[in-house]
Amino acid sequence: MLLEVSVNDGPPVRASLNRTGVLSAHLNVRIGTDETDAATIVLNSFDKTDEPNSVYSKWELGSLSAGDRIEIRLQQNGEGDPPTEVWRSAESPNNLFSNPEQARLLLTAISACDSELNGLLISAKAAEPKEEFEKISRAVFFIIGELDRCLISPTLRRHPELLEEAKQKKLV
Repeated sequence: MLLEVSVNDGPPVRASLNRTGVLSAHLNVRIGTDETDAATIVLNSFDKTDEPNSVYSKWELGSLSAGDRIEIRLQQNGEGDPPTEVWRSAESPNNLFSNPEQARLLLTAISACDSELNGLLISAKAAEPKEEFEKISRAVFFIIGELDRCLISPTLRRHPELLEEAKQKKLV
């Protein structure tokens, strides 16, 4: 797919993604956050082909002013312009565990935690009023999401060879 964006009939900027992922255009308007209001438009792609690692690309179109006209066209195919910025999740300094065995121990510990939390939900469903159970469920799902964001994903990005093991443990 290809996103083509032009501002005030100027030359278009083309962002393309021909693999599994997401291609998006974001119009951002900051109001009252500093001395001047600001508006920008940015194109992004998120290539998920090599999960658990991803490639992020960004095309910046610059600042906008009140009255500017933005035209966005979605096209089936085409060659995109080189992105302004590219980064790979595999290169993130936040990826965890240089030692694969320690990474494996983390997955085992999170699997045990996940099992205990699910057991808690089962007993809470039988013992708590519906409204209370829903609050508990939201809190548990938040914690599980944070475990993924802060521990599981950064570990699997560094050690994609453990992805199958994580799937067997139902962590992804």
